[in-house]
Amino acid sequence: MSDSFRTLSGRAELLAATGNDPYIRWECDDQLLTRVWVLGDGAAFLRKSHHRGTTHLNLFGSEHDADLLLRNLVDADLLADGVDGISVEQSLLPVAERHFALGRGGDWDWMWTVDEPAAQPGEAAVVELDDEADGAELLALNEIGSPTAESRPGEGITELWLGVREKGRILAAGAMHRTGGGAPHLAGIVTHPDARGRGFGAAVTAALTRAALERSGVASLGMYSDNDVARRLYHRLGFRTAHAWASRGFAVG
Repeated sequence: MSDSFRTLSGRAELLAATGNDPYIRWECDDQLLTRVWVLGDGAAFLRKSHHRGTTHLNLFGSEHDADLLLRNLVDADLLADGVDGISVEQSLLPVAERHFALGRGGDWDWMWTVDEPAAQPGEAAVVELDDEADGAELLALNEIGSPTAESRPGEGITELWLGVREKGRILAAGAMHRTGGGAPHLAGIVTHPDARGRGFGAAVTAALTRAALERSGVASLGMYSDNDVARRLYHRLGFRTAHAWASRGFAVG
């Protein structure tokens, strides 16, 4: 990257400037990227959510260049209107706090893989589920197994549901959505508390990953950063962490 502050014209230039960053490649689309800037190895862009309609500022790079980049954006009043929050590399949260009054949010990892996972015990028991017919049971499973799950059963946004049934009851499930960039995105992988420790989470994740690779050659997912068990599982299945984000809203008042 150049050491000067530059405005770029879209995804292709941002990909070139960031060395084909996987988050930008698989998560972003030109129609969702509204503004793009770089300085040194720092990159910042405004991105609309393809589901929620909100706009976030994303920022990554070294602390020095990210700080200079944010200072340029703030001094030029380029973030005055229409930005609902910010997502920065977790190591850059103190940098963001120097420039903005931040509110509540969360920390999460974005991962991707293009590699076939190893076969998992129990994967043969994974079956396809139905977003509409199984929607109520999937919602109930989320409530008891993972209340923060973002799979959104019954809303028609899931391309594929896979899960494990035993004696007619869904014990584990996961969804495949599409990112704003059109890549498969695994979401809401959950196991009933009574069935944990039996490898169902790994089996469902591996099967979903395999389906994503067959359809599009890549699989992505997001996970809350405090879930070390899930991180170990995903890394074992071949996923790599591209960015560990700290997402925050802006303080009100």
